[in-house]
Amino acid sequence: MKTYNSFINFLCSLMAIDIPDVYYHYKNQYYDLEKSEIKPFEMDEDIKSFVIPDENSVYLNLDCMENDLDVYMVLAHEIRHCAQYQATEGIGLADIAYRDIMYQWKKEFSRFSTHENTSQEVELDANAFAWFIGKVMFGAKIKLNCDEALVKPYKKYICRNYSLTEIKERLDYSGFELGQTQA
Repeated sequence: MKTYNSFINFLCSLMAIDIPDVYYHYKNQYYDLEKSEIKPFEMDEDIKSFVIPDENSVYLNLDCMENDLDVYMVLAHEIRHCAQYQATEGIGLADIAYRDIMYQWKKEFSRFSTHENTSQEVELDANAFAWFIGKVMFGAKIKLNCDEALVKPYKKYICRNYSLTEIKERLDYSGFELGQTQA
């Protein structure tokens, strides 16, 4: 059983949000952040993850993940959705996005589906955040499944919003170490 607690703590600390409940499915096992067995949840076998933002819950299918980097990027994307939702509800940082974007997120969350529409503002922002984390933390080129022109303003905002100093401080606080095997 593997968890990614220190990475999750890092992301939540960076965005100043409440830590979501994260549930894992791996080889017919279902467990939570504390490695406790949980009741099986339904998930299409070819879906890597889904989020229920208003419940602050993330569900991962580790059987679909290619490697740890894949898990980290999926977590960054899904936990960004939790941050978006919390921002629309006045929880966490107010500077997560411009006010008009947060208004659009609120509208999108009112009809949010686990079936992604890659042109939705919440998806563009979550993709940009995962791209940023991949680039800054892992030196990885993350291929996004959305229109580059649409995601570019989100990338710019996120790059301006999070300094390398802040990232280092949040890393130290979370205990996450690059290259560390989380067990």
